[in-house]
Amino acid sequence: MVALWRILRHKNCMRSVRHPYQTDLDRIFKRCKGAYSEKTLSGYRGDLHSFIAWCVDYGHDWVPAAPSTVACFIDDQTQTLSMATVKRRVEAIKFAHRMLDWPSPALSSEVQLAIRRARRARPSRPKQSLGLTSDLLRPMLVACPGTLAGKRDAALISLGYDTLCRSIELAAMRAEHLAPDLAAILILRAKSDPFGEGRIAHLSPSTQDSLAQWLEVSGIKEGPLFQGLHTRKMSGRHLDTASIRRIIKRAAARAELGEKVSSLSGHSMRIGAAQDMMVAGIDQVAIMQAGGWKTISVLGRYVENAATYAIHERRWAQLVQVR
Repeated sequence: MVALWRILRHKNCMRSVRHPYQTDLDRIFKRCKGAYSEKTLSGYRGDLHSFIAWCVDYGHDWVPAAPSTVACFIDDQTQTLSMATVKRRVEAIKFAHRMLDWPSPALSSEVQLAIRRARRARPSRPKQSLGLTSDLLRPMLVACPGTLAGKRDAALISLGYDTLCRSIELAAMRAEHLAPDLAAILILRAKSDPFGEGRIAHLSPSTQDSLAQWLEVSGIKEGPLFQGLHTRKMSGRHLDTASIRRIIKRAAARAELGEKVSSLSGHSMRIGAAQDMMVAGIDQVAIMQAGGWKTISVLGRYVENAATYAIHERRWAQLVQVR
């Protein structure tokens, strides 16, 4: 009840206060339009609303925020929220100050110490979806029916695995981005490529075959590559990420993967393909290029489980030989 009361109070604060809070927010997001993705701006807006509402509750200025204000905010938020959420909200505060040309309070020692306190108080490992590795991919593709929806699902899952794309990138694909022989596709924009430099992703023969079947039965020649279906007809609109997640789970359920179904997500194809490449001994730089990763540390989190297991498998095999 207390949490609900605070949420309602925060919403009422945001409705009732127009100046200077809402004026400053409007100025920030008007300036940033076109420079950041809508999803990024939406995330910043939500986190800033939370910070502003907290400042209204406790009588602090939100911008320019004093280091002591941000430090108290971190201490308060750590009591109920995950460290990832707290860090994200601090990034939003830094963003707002940067856009208004104010010094960032997050650079102060007081805020840095608050972040360290929070990390020590709430230690946690990042949660990761189950990787859709090749041993799961094969039965899922086999289980896809020969219907219009089934051919779409098989093509989408196979393409997602080959390209190591995030679900939002799969949703944005267009038929005209495919090479004429279906051997490659242009990924125009990605989370790590906000300015649209693009990358070419190469497709396996089996994926080319699945795509050819999907394009033939759907009649798609241009526009969204993967579309929703309405009364077994093409909707003409891109699938959204939630639909892609449901397609993956539905395919896993058809393949009778049991408890693994709930652990799969729209990110699973990207994770699984990276893990398969690591276990196969492919160079890290090559994996980074294939998946569009910019740093080895980020890639390391994707392949950590697969790499660790592969190391132990080799260790066990060597011990057997010694014995």
